[in-house]
Amino acid sequence: MNTENSITNQKGYDDSLTENSTKHAANADSSYDGLSQDEVRRLQEMAPELRDALLRLRRNIHSRQQEREQEAETRELNKLLGVKTPHDAVEERNAKNLQAAMAEQARRDREAVKKKFLCQQGLTEAGIPRLFHSATMENIIRQGLPEALEYPRMRICSYLENIEKCCDLGTGLILTGPCGTLKTTFACSIMLEAFAHGIEARFELVMSMLDKLVMLEKSNKDEYCRTMQKLCSVPILVLDDLGAEGHHADFVRSKLEQIIFQRHANGRALIITTNLSPAGLAKLYPGRIMERLRERCLVLEHNCASLRGKNVFSVIA
Repeated sequence: MNTENSITNQKGYDDSLTENSTKHAANADSSYDGLSQDEVRRLQEMAPELRDALLRLRRNIHSRQQEREQEAETRELNKLLGVKTPHDAVEERNAKNLQAAMAEQARRDREAVKKKFLCQQGLTEAGIPRLFHSATMENIIRQGLPEALEYPRMRICSYLENIEKCCDLGTGLILTGPCGTLKTTFACSIMLEAFAHGIEARFELVMSMLDKLVMLEKSNKDEYCRTMQKLCSVPILVLDDLGAEGHHADFVRSKLEQIIFQRHANGRALIITTNLSPAGLAKLYPGRIMERLRERCLVLEHNCASLRGKNVFSVIA
């Protein structure tokens, strides 16, 4: 009887060893899943301790990857079913907090622009000539306008009512017509409205701007780069009296092209005043400039006699 029990116990022990060996072999085989034969061979040639450590690390990485994939699938399913998990709630709260922080920063930036530019010193710093510091649309209308300027006024008023959207879209205006037809006055009214909305703007007389850029490029490279960066990036740029600079050398004209090209590419608004007709501009500037201006700018023609010397600026000066 004892002999039979011994034989039975020995058989059970052998079966247990065989089962454990089989499980170990199965685990070993599964640990090699996804590996090439060369990688398996290199692992098998390693010391057992190092090999086991590497395989454990690989299994842990694979397990974490599976968990992440399962979590992603669960989140996607919950979205389809309209179920919010704690993770979704945290993400939603973080998104709202970020949105609120960005809105608050934008508000502070707008208030800083108002504080800086809605004063005589700020308007001068923005380049607006003193004559136009009070050139709001209300003051312009109060002076009375000839019937020929009623359509441009109406379109510019529409621009002012949607100035934030126009800035976001990079929409601009080209005001053309003879001297003294309130083109610069209307352009400055746009700047004043922009400041009232906390939007930064810059006024540049084209001839003076080009002369300044040429001088800076020769004498102060750093200041030249800062000036060009400002001209290309400010939300609204008024280029006054475009075309009066005449036929400059190519390297001077290239400065103007660079500003127009960069502003077009970055969706920045341009307000242009000129005594030239659209056809006259097309003769003076190459097609690559005119195409960009036509794409982003509405042309408004000021077809009336000069208003200078007719008390138009009595409340604007």
